[in-house]
Amino acid sequence: MVAFKAKCIIGAGLIVAGTLTSTFAATVVPGGVIHFRGAIVEDPCEVTPRQQNFTLTCPGEGKRATREISYPAALKGENAFPNVATVSMKYLNPEKSLAVMQIDYR
Repeated sequence: MVAFKAKCIIGAGLIVAGTLTSTFAATVVPGGVIHFRGAIVEDPCEVTPRQQNFTLTCPGEGKRATREISYPAALKGENAFPNVATVSMKYLNPEKSLAVMQIDYR
């Protein structure tokens, strides 16, 4: 009885594996063209670095808003303009004298 159940389970597993293998098979097509259409409708944010912080000026709803962000807040990934962009910063060296600021637009 145990051997019969084991054979049934193995058989069912082989059927499922055979079905999934053909489902996930892909055809590789060399080359192709992607066309993009549209326009950038607003300018990017402007960054003005200062000694203790930086100023971020971003467009939104036809106006420009300005916020000051401290460097420690940028290291934590503070979201100055949640509907427009997210700011993050990472140090490049152990002395923390070189850093990269990244602005991800939505």
